Amino acid sequence: MEMNSSNHSWNIQQYAGFCLTTLLLCFILTSARFARTNFSGEWTLKKEKSKLVPAPGQMRMVFDQLKVTQNGNEIIISRTSQAPDGQALTMDEKITLDGKESVNNFFDGAVTKKSITKWSANEKELNISSTSTFTRGGKAETIKSTEVWENATGTGELTIKYTASTPKGEVKDIYIYIKK
Repeated sequence: MEMNSSNHSWNIQQYAGFCLTTLLLCFILTSARFARTNFSGEWTLKKEKSKLVPAPGQMRMVFDQLKVTQNGNEIIISRTSQAPDGQALTMDEKITLDGKESVNNFFDGAVTKKSITKWSANEKELNISSTSTFTRGGKAETIKSTEVWENATGTGELTIKYTASTPKGEVKDIYIYIKK
């Protein structure tokens, strides 16, 4: 069998094109499969689906509404709750998604919250580890907390597993939010 050089060159070009196409397709499929979850949206707490464990002696702030904006390397979380006087109380925080520490202050600087994020291996869950410090009765107190955020694809539900170590004990809650 005789092979001419133009036939041989055509086969190499076809093979190279096939390899490049295959690599591009693998990259696209892998990127889509491991794309970071985007938690953006407005969310309403479903208390009946949530698991709020009673914590005697604990002051607990349950946020009924979340407004989340996630762009690039940051997430902005606006949490709204009902204050004891019936007024809406909103706490806004901006957190970087690169694992570097973010610092937010609340209540006119009376509370400082330092947070660090970490994505799960498949980037579907976001872990936010925080340390909040404040002064009560002239004494500095610290609360260490962890939030694990998961958005179940296709359900419109955001699950936040919350654990906190406080001076009065541990708190473990699961909050279920529904997208508006």
